[in-house]
Amino acid sequence: MKVKPTLEKSPVPSAWPIMHLPSESLTAEFDETNNISSVPTKVNYVTPETGLIYTRRDISGSDSELIGANWVNTDVRVGNARGKTVTLDENGFELRRSDVSHMDINFLDNDDVTHRYYTHCEQLVKEALKSSSKGGVDGGKIIVRAFDHNVRKSGASVPASGTNTKTEPKKIINGNGSVVQQPAGLVHADYTRVSAPRRIKGLSLKPKENDTLKNILEQRQKDRVVADEKQKEIEEKSESDFQSLLDPTLVTEAIAGKRRYALINVWRNIQHDPVYRSPLACVDARTMPWSDLRTFQIHYADRVGENYFVCPSSPTVAGHKWWYFPRMVMDEALLLKQWDSSGGIAQGENVDNLHSTFTVHSAIVDPTCPVDAPARESIEVRLAVIWGNE
Repeated sequence: MKVKPTLEKSPVPSAWPIMHLPSESLTAEFDETNNISSVPTKVNYVTPETGLIYTRRDISGSDSELIGANWVNTDVRVGNARGKTVTLDENGFELRRSDVSHMDINFLDNDDVTHRYYTHCEQLVKEALKSSSKGGVDGGKIIVRAFDHNVRKSGASVPASGTNTKTEPKKIINGNGSVVQQPAGLVHADYTRVSAPRRIKGLSLKPKENDTLKNILEQRQKDRVVADEKQKEIEEKSESDFQSLLDPTLVTEAIAGKRRYALINVWRNIQHDPVYRSPLACVDARTMPWSDLRTFQIHYADRVGENYFVCPSSPTVAGHKWWYFPRMVMDEALLLKQWDSSGGIAQGENVDNLHSTFTVHSAIVDPTCPVDAPARESIEVRLAVIWGNE
């Protein structure tokens, strides 16, 4: 019998945190050519004593009070990763050249993104994984499928200090009511040991009526019909070919440990100006032990989702190593490992070994951000990966 999780009560519900400038005594460091070496900032961890954290989300996507989160705003130093050797497979993130400015994509139009940009992201991730000596050790082809995305914008009136100013969220065109979101200024990981296999399994099922996947599958069906030169083969194609994004058999094998699978995000600046405000920072996966993670549950009417929040590293061990890529431009893409079934943490260990499991990340306040810098506008596309024959 399935047991519904018990929610512990907290006497004081928590507010969602805001981003802050670092302590005044801390300053940015520059190299001999005046390029950024590192910047200080504050990040929103939860306290080590924090237990289960949860919220309830209604059908409109609105969250109730956040229960159980005890925030600790912590000074950290974030290194400039440009020119450093950081890889998706070892560190959990990497920057790649990825030209899209010439494509004139309307990133605020759900249909334009799913029909034209998703395939670009799939090819980008596939090339990144194949170019990694560790990423291709499983042999065979790599199946990569984009399945969802978010668009984020920092408020144009938000000062460099990161103070939040609430404005009416902009709606996504053809987005079934979805809106542009604010950058997430808290340290987190998108999946857990529970929710990662659950998410990959969901991609082997028929999507619901308003699911982004439904539009993706319909478009893939049209593309395959147009590309197929033999009418007889078109007529013989089974409708079941287009019922799910991933082959249910491959997914079953992946969840059973017979195939490696991963969830990866492609993060991009969608403005022609570089990103100055609220850039994304990542923790080197090699410096993130499982013991620093705290489960955050999102209770829907019919299911429970999970993320990880993070507490500061213990003073007795080497701390989390933070990195970012200053001034990202549109023709760059930041690849973020959200889950890898072959990582040490995914395998039940306290730390990663051969492969990274994920990178925890957060939007931050960059103290070198000009006061008049434009708002950050970005898109993150989520992709599923299964190693095996295509």
